[in-house]
Amino acid sequence: MILRVYLFFLCVIIIIFAIAYVKKSRETVLRVASFFGILNVFCLASILGIGAIFALVSLILLLGIYELAKNYKLKYPIIFAIAVAGCYLLMLYFDSSLIYFIPAFLLLAALTFAGTLNMISNPFYVYFLGVLSLAVSAASLVVLYSINPDTIWFLIAMLAFNDVTGYFAGRKFGKTLIFKILSPNKTLEGYIGGLGGLLAGLILFHTIIPVLAETSLLQNLILLSSIFIFGNAGDLLFSKIKRSVGIKDFSNFLPGHGGILDRFDSTLTVSPLLFMFLYSMK
Repeated sequence: MILRVYLFFLCVIIIIFAIAYVKKSRETVLRVASFFGILNVFCLASILGIGAIFALVSLILLLGIYELAKNYKLKYPIIFAIAVAGCYLLMLYFDSSLIYFIPAFLLLAALTFAGTLNMISNPFYVYFLGVLSLAVSAASLVVLYSINPDTIWFLIAMLAFNDVTGYFAGRKFGKTLIFKILSPNKTLEGYIGGLGGLLAGLILFHTIIPVLAETSLLQNLILLSSIFIFGNAGDLLFSKIKRSVGIKDFSNFLPGHGGILDRFDSTLTVSPLLFMFLYSMK
């Protein structure tokens, strides 16, 4: 599974990189190069096993904590870090109870969309975001791997299909703006392109890489809808957080993408839903 996915994305990355280089699109070249690095890191962690995945997800969580603490200008960032990291470790220790945190995660996401910018920019809010969003999402990623290692690759691959096809469709055909204030670069055409990418991903995971070979049509529809809706919602959710604190990117840690939270916003938003999906199938 890992080798097939890696080789497939390696071919796609080479093609996109070559096109971007010929067209002298520096932003696309940086995005592709960063994604190639991320792909290699996740591939190595997957081969090494659950301990490496735990270390990698923990690093992503700590960097996300740092970005939030820095941009919210928290007076006592160490307390914030201890609170989030402690909850993350407790959720992993009592992993069978993780499912009960998903409703709180969804409620926080809904409140973030409905809330005012003043509410979201309040430093008190970021503690809820860290515990009920980052900690839950990071724990879900680790538990997903322990349930089925292929789910990590499936999630990353599907979101990559959504991002890449949506990005290029938006740049080529994007005219209809639908979130002018929250995310002015998002267009209806881009979202349609992303949906097409997800459909292509489902076909791939039923044929060349048959991870979903035994899933029903209803289960496929649920997966497709969840990844499309919550993957894009995660991007918008973190866009609203950035707008509330007056920043463009959480950091410049990943060239072409911005910060860790800029790159993994959709992954962190979808992972609890994918965990809930697999939990319901037990």
